[in-house]
Amino acid sequence: MPCRPLSADRSAVVKLHTRLDVEAIDIVKHRTDVPAAVARLAQVVPPARLDLVDEVLVRVGRRDLSADLDWPPYALVCDLACQVKRVHAGEVKLRGPNGVVVDVIHYRDKIGYDRKVYRLHQRGRFIGEYKTPDELGNVVNLAELFEDEDPGHAG
Repeated sequence: MPCRPLSADRSAVVKLHTRLDVEAIDIVKHRTDVPAAVARLAQVVPPARLDLVDEVLVRVGRRDLSADLDWPPYALVCDLACQVKRVHAGEVKLRGPNGVVVDVIHYRDKIGYDRKVYRLHQRGRFIGEYKTPDELGNVVNLAELFEDEDPGHAG
């Protein structure tokens, strides 16, 4: 029986679910910090796709907690997933060096199309909108982005 390739949505869900565990382990072993991990995880899912993050949260919630080994820590995995959801809901911005700010936004344009994009500003000036992390990565170094810990900070 031949297997079909994963759809783009299913692939994003599987990648996020896997990367949540990897990032949680890296945080516990002090190889990274939470804001940087959240920024990397947010880039796995297409912009403003809360439905995909919700699906991952359901999968994380189904994890068998009866085992003696809680690895990676369940609470940390849940916290990371919730923070990724906050980024995609537009509640938190991603920041980078030189005044770079990335918002994940969902809006309806003048023609009536739904737009789900990464909106990039630098030092308060609009730079552009990008549909995928790859497109955004051509303009800004994604590895330097981190979750904004101070949502009141003006960009």
